[in-house]
Amino acid sequence: MHNNFPLISSPRVSWLLCTHRNDELLHRALQSCLTQTMADFELLLVVNGPDVERLVPSLTQEYAADPRVRVIGTPIHLLNFSLSLGLHSARAPFVARMDADDVSHPERLETQLAFMETHEDIAVLGSSYLLIDAQGEVKGQVDAPLTDPDIRKALYLRNPICHPSVMLRRDVILRTGGYLGGRNAEDYDLWLRLAMDKQCCFANLASPLLSYNVSPDGAARRSREAYGNVAGAQLRQFLVTRDVLWLVGATLSAAKSFALANRP
Repeated sequence: MHNNFPLISSPRVSWLLCTHRNDELLHRALQSCLTQTMADFELLLVVNGPDVERLVPSLTQEYAADPRVRVIGTPIHLLNFSLSLGLHSARAPFVARMDADDVSHPERLETQLAFMETHEDIAVLGSSYLLIDAQGEVKGQVDAPLTDPDIRKALYLRNPICHPSVMLRRDVILRTGGYLGGRNAEDYDLWLRLAMDKQCCFANLASPLLSYNVSPDGAARRSREAYGNVAGAQLRQFLVTRDVLWLVGATLSAAKSFALANRP
């Protein structure tokens, strides 16, 4: 029996989550997406990696009572491939990203959709966010830069947009080529490619709409490889634009990568 959830063939928003495991943190993340203050969405779960043949049937069965949930799989264990596969499969004009160990606040979709529908120039909309541990205890808050000029300025040196907090215009992201960047820096690479188009604007909402897991499992987000890929994206921007600030950013990111390589 399918409870009270209607099957929506043309949802207003597509959630996009990727996972290579089935655990309590994943179910916490999915539950936060399914209990929003608006209901006109689909939840697209992309399962990747060597366990895909076991995980896809298992997760499909677990969420069979909710037709809003769609589970697809790929044996390719690369996040940028899974994200582009999800973008290709999404049925809504807006795509809300989420990570499998974070928590979206109940009003997130409704708040972001209202903003996107009244600001047609915004291609990427993130938000400020809370920092939590694996148990959900709040450890702090990160206040993101809010306006397009401030975000573009920050992009020279760091990633000012929390990837699992964003809502994206699907057509704009597909037109830009989707996710192409290296491991643990696919979002930053996408932001830099979007920033080449002055018509693509960025924004963050001041209200925290996401609780971001900072437990040790998230260490890859600050890994040597991640900083190396960030440096590569910044160097590409310098070579294309000749803006020396990109070279400064690439040098700093490379220094962070070397420092992590030499850490005992």
